[in-house]
Amino acid sequence: MSRPILVTGAAGFLGYHMAHHLAADPETEVICVDDFSRGPDDAAYRKLTAQDNVTGIALDLCDPAALAALPEQVGTIYHFAARNGTQNFYTRPYDVLRAATLPTLNLIDRYGAHGHGGRLVYAGSSEVYASTVTRFGWPVPTAEDVPATIADPFNPRWSYAAGKLHGEIAVIHGCGTHAMPFTILRYHNVYGPRMGDAHVIPDFLSRARRGEFALYGAEDTRAFLYVDDAVRGTRMAAESAATAGELLHIGARDEISMKALAETIMTLGGFEGEITCHPGPEGSVARRAPDTTKLGRLTGFQERWSLRDGLLATMEDLLRV
Repeated sequence: MSRPILVTGAAGFLGYHMAHHLAADPETEVICVDDFSRGPDDAAYRKLTAQDNVTGIALDLCDPAALAALPEQVGTIYHFAARNGTQNFYTRPYDVLRAATLPTLNLIDRYGAHGHGGRLVYAGSSEVYASTVTRFGWPVPTAEDVPATIADPFNPRWSYAAGKLHGEIAVIHGCGTHAMPFTILRYHNVYGPRMGDAHVIPDFLSRARRGEFALYGAEDTRAFLYVDDAVRGTRMAAESAATAGELLHIGARDEISMKALAETIMTLGGFEGEITCHPGPEGSVARRAPDTTKLGRLTGFQERWSLRDGLLATMEDLLRV
């Protein structure tokens, strides 16, 4: 009998969609873990964990003793638990740092040290090299060989980047110590339903519904990947023998400026008004887009969702409330 798949942060954004995707196969047993500090214990999550092949466990992964409630043996571990959202970086930096570091160490100690876990798939972030692009003019689209840097430890923005960089190093050396297979995936601006309100798309939409069209960092560019594509790419990477022990960028190929993104949202949503542009937050990166050549070469992954279709699906969900 196969071991259950463990998904941390399963009430959040990527974790929820990953668990939902896996649970669609009734033969796959899924263990969902969350403490609901970021993702909500809402009707959608309860419906997910009510499925016969899904178990929901509420616990704080920052507490090593709490992990005793998890099964002794698991298969693939999809580790998404973190406190994401740009607004959180500035307002709750210590909480962000704590949530990005301790769970990773505890999971490695729990499953790596005792040999009871399968491959650990770690959700990294493009934030770990953001200041390299800004300060040193590193090429964009950016490949995996980019140096990771923290521009200013006093700027709370870098709490998340530092935590995620710590996680990458912990996975590489912790899993290496325990001969535990791993794959690190650096996500680049994944968006979609359930993403929360601390990101550019829902943040702009929230203001637009009030007739306010303020935009921050209008000339900044990003490459947005719809969540269904991100989940599919994640699973392809997790199940490929070629990606064991590898670090991969996962994201979209096409860049768009925040101004063009906002204009697209207004057109699709039927909003009328003038966009008011403001500078981005201190430390914000002017340009970010991943080179996904390695991901495609090792897994065959290709995007399926256009930005337009992804935005329509996201807006339908966000504007429903």
